[in-house]
Amino acid sequence: MTTRHEFPPAAAQHPGGDEAHEFFDLRSAVRLLWVRKWMLVIPILFCIGIATVILQKVPRLYTATAEVMLNTRKTNVVDIESVVTGIPVDSKFVDGEIAVINSAQLMSRVVEKLRLDRDPEFNSALRPQPFIGAWIDGLKDSLPEKLRLALGLENVEAPVSLADKAERERLSVVRSLGSAVDVRQRGVSVVILIDVSSEDPRKAALIANTIADQYLVDQLEAKFEATQRATSWLNERVNELRERVEASEAAIEAFKATQAGDEHGVDVTSQQLAELNSQLISARAGVAEARARYAQVDRRIQEGGIDAAANVLSSPLILTLRQQRAELQRRRAELSNRYGERHPTMINLQAEIGDVSSAIISEVRKIVEGLRNDVAVAEAREAALVESLEALEGRSVNLARSSVELRQLEREAAADRLIYENFLNRFRETSEQDGLLQPDARIIASAEPPAIPSSPKTKLIVAIAGVGGLMGGLALIFLVEMLNRTFRLPEEIEAATGASVLAYIPSLGRRYRHRQILNYALKKPNSALSESIRNLRTALFLANVDAPPKVVMVTSSLSGEGKSITSMLLARASAQMRKSSVIVDCDIRRPMMQAAFGLEHRDADLISVLQDRTTLEEAIIYDAENQVHVVPVMQRSPQAADILSSQRFARLIEELRSRFDFVVLDVPPVLLVSDACVVGKYADLSVYVIAWDSTRREAAAQGIRQLRSLGIRVAGAVLTFVNRDRASRHASSMQSAFAYYGNDDYYVN
Repeated sequence: MTTRHEFPPAAAQHPGGDEAHEFFDLRSAVRLLWVRKWMLVIPILFCIGIATVILQKVPRLYTATAEVMLNTRKTNVVDIESVVTGIPVDSKFVDGEIAVINSAQLMSRVVEKLRLDRDPEFNSALRPQPFIGAWIDGLKDSLPEKLRLALGLENVEAPVSLADKAERERLSVVRSLGSAVDVRQRGVSVVILIDVSSEDPRKAALIANTIADQYLVDQLEAKFEATQRATSWLNERVNELRERVEASEAAIEAFKATQAGDEHGVDVTSQQLAELNSQLISARAGVAEARARYAQVDRRIQEGGIDAAANVLSSPLILTLRQQRAELQRRRAELSNRYGERHPTMINLQAEIGDVSSAIISEVRKIVEGLRNDVAVAEAREAALVESLEALEGRSVNLARSSVELRQLEREAAADRLIYENFLNRFRETSEQDGLLQPDARIIASAEPPAIPSSPKTKLIVAIAGVGGLMGGLALIFLVEMLNRTFRLPEEIEAATGASVLAYIPSLGRRYRHRQILNYALKKPNSALSESIRNLRTALFLANVDAPPKVVMVTSSLSGEGKSITSMLLARASAQMRKSSVIVDCDIRRPMMQAAFGLEHRDADLISVLQDRTTLEEAIIYDAENQVHVVPVMQRSPQAADILSSQRFARLIEELRSRFDFVVLDVPPVLLVSDACVVGKYADLSVYVIAWDSTRREAAAQGIRQLRSLGIRVAGAVLTFVNRDRASRHASSMQSAFAYYGNDDYYVN
């Protein structure tokens, strides 16, 4: 198998994508916690231990509870609630009663009753001073006064009298008691719970019961004082109201005396006004009717004369005269054909017709004159009624004013009398109430000495400490993981550098040196180490099946990352394929091959060949045990870059390429010196070595980027010094090859 297919280069197109997914993967988190389990266990044990030590030093407190219920039902003998109101069933008023119980005034009464100012638990002045405090005070006293003042260790205060000192001490005791008392409401009920915490369970119960008793006493005293104040005030108020009632009644009598003749004037005047208004309405209607008749007749006369007016008049005489005239006119019309106009008969008829018409005109004129007189009479009657009405209204206004003033005086007197009677009744009730006062609450459960301490809550505190240690451990683990910038998984290398992982070489332990690692691989050809090197060799040969690489450069970011041992093992693995291989130590500044292969010091080496002092044949050493050829460096040279960039070195590489099947170039780290950039142009491929959980991601990415920028082909990376157990635990999912890295079924280690 080859690892180049397990880690496709496509992963490099999404740097950090898998890492972000792994961070939220549940299996990854569980594996991470298992790997860092001691970073989780130690903080938990530490926090629990600290909490246990502190709990041993904290005093045990016992809490006793007294229960007080506010009365919601009242037994009323008299209506005293209007003077001293009871407590309504409302959470706001329950909170108010809780505030009363917590008040400094009530706590002061409890302190005085139980003499708590003599109890060291509440009076800090009576407690023995701690050893450290006493030692510090003794040290301050041993210093000169001027030095204490200069250092600010001396408190310069005005002299305090004994009374002020006692008052301060009392207030301190009251505050201490208040901090030990917790008053609360039970749910939404009217029950108030009084919790008192003390080092002595009996003392806690005694204080709780005393607070409840003093609360009831305080209610009674408050009601008694309120009743006394109300009685005194009502007495004064009743006297004032009595005088006011007497003055009001006297004012009424005096006013009636001044209005002695007009007791019933208002009613009579009102009746007369009503009658006059009715007559005035009728008179105005008559005036309108007379004017209408006269206007109609006058309009007829103006339009058609007297005869036209006669048509609208309903006088019997006019009707009779008109009938006579019509009869005469009919006869004249009958006789006009028989007689002529000058006939005496016709003349007599014409005269009679004229007499009748004159009579009609005279009668019409009389009627018109009568209508005119009717209008004048109606208007005169109307004017008289208006005048009478105005006079009567003036008198009515005067009488109404007097009546309003009288009613006002009567209403004021009635109101004063009602207020006086109410206050008098209230005064009598209040005076009788002193012996009937009851508190608005009652004790429904007295406090009993508790058997179990309420504080500190050992189990809860230990549990919280454990949870705190757990959270701290988790935070520490994830902080360490977030700050870690090394490589632990092949996926991380591909994401950070874009280079696929060709192989991962397991660690044999830091105690193994180069020679020992070579011997280990030689003695155990079926070990995980040997198999990893064979995977690397196969991956390189399969990089180009038609033209397998012959010259391979091995480098790293920094020193100590395993590039030299990787070069040795790679050359040896190639030799096992019955291919002639040679390893060239190009690290002239810090050569490793001489010591690794146990070579004796000699003059012929890489530098001597490049300086034409010896031949290549003389410089090549064959290690029969490992079946590899070595071109070592026997002495260091500061001019490594010049030597490696010479034409002689290029010809040397070409000569080795022609003589050997596989050439391994062990070059210095990329980020330390420029040798790798010089040598890399002679190699077909380069292998970049990264130390597991050691090489920083930025260093590896920069090194590989630097090689690629110069056109040097990087085949991939090799992950060295891999801790197999830890690597398998760090694997984020079963899709990672490291998840199976601990499987030893195919390895003989």
